[in-house]
Amino acid sequence: MTFLTNLTLGKKITLLTALGLLFGVGVFSSLGMRAVNQATETMLQEQLTTARLVAGYVDEALDRAVTELRNTSQAVDLGGTSARFAIQMESLQDTYDRLSMHTHGIYLVNADANIVWSWPEDQKLVGADLSGYPSVTLAISTGKLAISGLVSAPLTNAPVVFLISPVKQVKQENRSVLVAAIDLAQSSIGGFVQPIRLGNTGYVEIVDQNGVVVTRTDPGPRLSPFEKSDHSGRFAALIAAGNPARGVCHTCHEEQRVERKDVLAFVPLTRASWGAVIRQSEDEALAPARDLRQSLFLFGAGLVTVALLFVIVTTRDVGSRIRMLTAASQQIAEGDLVTPVTTRGKDEVGILAQTLDGMRTKLKTSYGELEQKTKELTSLLSVSEIMTSTFDLQRLLDEVVAKAVEVIPGADCGALFLQDSEHGGVVLQCAVNLDKNAISRSFFGKDSSAGGPPRDIKEIASAFLKCDALRSRAQSSICAEVSHGNRNLGSLVMVSFQDKQAFSESDRRILQAIADYIAIAIERSQLTKEAEEARALREADRLRSQFISSVSHELRTPLTLIKGYSTSLLRQDVSWDTQTQKEFLQIIDEKTDELRDLIDKLLQSAKLEAGALRLEKEPVLISRVAWKIVEDSALRAKNHKLRVEFPPSFPVVEADVRCVEQILRNLMQNAVKYSPNGGEIVISGEQRDNMVVVSVSDQGIGIAPEHRDKIFERFYRVDSLSTRGIPGSGLGLSITKGHVEAHGGQVWVESEVGKGSKFYFTLPIDRSVAGKEKLEHKVTT
Repeated sequence: MTFLTNLTLGKKITLLTALGLLFGVGVFSSLGMRAVNQATETMLQEQLTTARLVAGYVDEALDRAVTELRNTSQAVDLGGTSARFAIQMESLQDTYDRLSMHTHGIYLVNADANIVWSWPEDQKLVGADLSGYPSVTLAISTGKLAISGLVSAPLTNAPVVFLISPVKQVKQENRSVLVAAIDLAQSSIGGFVQPIRLGNTGYVEIVDQNGVVVTRTDPGPRLSPFEKSDHSGRFAALIAAGNPARGVCHTCHEEQRVERKDVLAFVPLTRASWGAVIRQSEDEALAPARDLRQSLFLFGAGLVTVALLFVIVTTRDVGSRIRMLTAASQQIAEGDLVTPVTTRGKDEVGILAQTLDGMRTKLKTSYGELEQKTKELTSLLSVSEIMTSTFDLQRLLDEVVAKAVEVIPGADCGALFLQDSEHGGVVLQCAVNLDKNAISRSFFGKDSSAGGPPRDIKEIASAFLKCDALRSRAQSSICAEVSHGNRNLGSLVMVSFQDKQAFSESDRRILQAIADYIAIAIERSQLTKEAEEARALREADRLRSQFISSVSHELRTPLTLIKGYSTSLLRQDVSWDTQTQKEFLQIIDEKTDELRDLIDKLLQSAKLEAGALRLEKEPVLISRVAWKIVEDSALRAKNHKLRVEFPPSFPVVEADVRCVEQILRNLMQNAVKYSPNGGEIVISGEQRDNMVVVSVSDQGIGIAPEHRDKIFERFYRVDSLSTRGIPGSGLGLSITKGHVEAHGGQVWVESEVGKGSKFYFTLPIDRSVAGKEKLEHKVTT
């Protein structure tokens, strides 16, 4: 920085401009290279997308062909007649024709890999040995479907692909396979790939696991039978690994070097050990990126040249005039406000000179105004600190009025009058250095000489000064209106007992600003109150909407099913068998139970909300209630293992048996619903001090920590991907909590996401009942 400090302005401008240009060129070059690289990457990604499209189509075509072959092979009866077999093979060939798959031949091959029958029938093929085809021997040995690479057809040596499917056999050792020889060059696969064009040099290849080209599009090299790709080793490795690849390939990884440089995109097939290859010459594929790079270079060079010429021309003129302005500013800094600043030109530097001269003429007069503004701002700052110190409106108003008396020099006392929105008229809200009670009696009392307080807020100041408490003492006063928008809220009055000219215009501005602060505080207090009321209304509206949505959904689903099955049973044009009628009626019965449960929950929730729940307590053995719940839930929890675990000495509790049953039923229903994959559900109990602890555990989806404190609220349901398809009203757990707390107990949950939940509730033990009741029970596990 010392080096720059010692340079003249012109040299600094030149140097910094040059550095800026170099930086700009660097950034421009970096962005240009990034754009080129992005264009290259986009081109490679497009090539890979095309390869995926081709691979997907080939996979789909092979899958259809293999499916038809498998269906036929499973239907082949080796003990049937030759005519029946011919009919089956002719049907398979017709199916392949409809799929645009050209069939070279269909062979039935025995366990020794010998052809025992062919279609079309050719006695020369009977007995031909196919053990030299690895895919055939593999299918015979494993009994699984297989797709070969490009192989020679028996006798004709035509390039075909074998689709192989095992024939259904009674004995494992007599396994046979059905082989379909497909000529892909004349099939739909070749017909789909052939029209694909990628510029003047791009083409598509389908290669098998040995690197042999199955088919190739124009303008690629003419395809010879069983021709290997020039990247056969690389493609075979990618097919074996199942990995796609794309990039610029110079064939440096092949033993046989090829001079042509290509851009390749390779995607392996999933149905067969093949791969789809997109190839295009590097010169054609990357030509747009190279043109863009060259254009960016030429544009950057031109930009630098123009910028340098502009710097040289402007530096000389600007430098001389800035030196002149520097000298003038030094004079002003030294206190010379008389000498004018020389102006020249109407450009930015000339305007700067004119502005500097105008600043010189106004600077002196601004000193006094600045001091006055500083005083006012300091006063308002002290008031603003009070505004943020408390939310108690009365305390805030008292402190603000006291601060106003303090910061306004001529003020001896002050008062704040506000409109009474409830009763009408005006109230004395605050008084400083005045007897508030005396002012209230004199100003608002029945014996007021002013004839009572004015109802118009604008008449407050004059009426206030005429009251008995101030009439003889007040010398001068100022008044500021407290208003917000177009609404008058009150008046702030300052009174001087010493001087009839105690207040200046500055004092009036400060007082009005303080009055505006008071209006803001009053409005803020009102808005806070309204916000709290609005928040309560929104919460009530949200709960009502949530209730309506939940209940309507829970009612609509079973009602729709009941309506649908009832209508079906009543149709006169359809005759249902007894089993179907029974199934329909069972579904209607189940959905009716769901409606009854929902209505019971709504009624119980309403009772709990209104505090109208009445308990009819009696001695209850919770283990028996638990067994009843398990028996009732068995049909709806066929995928679950239900267990009850209570010790033989588990005590009797004094409780409402209907509430206990509802608690366990709600927890059991939740456990079944939220463990859709089944698992174990356990109802267990133990005694702790003067209470019993009962738990219901499952191995379901679990509950996230942020939801555990809210699930016992009315209508609350966990909203996640794993719970959106599970029906529910959000009432069960809130009812459970209400019943438990009505008995003097507590309810809580322990859960881990993905591993399950365990709900607990406690009930107090009545020792007198436990001592009197001697219940014998037997727990069956």
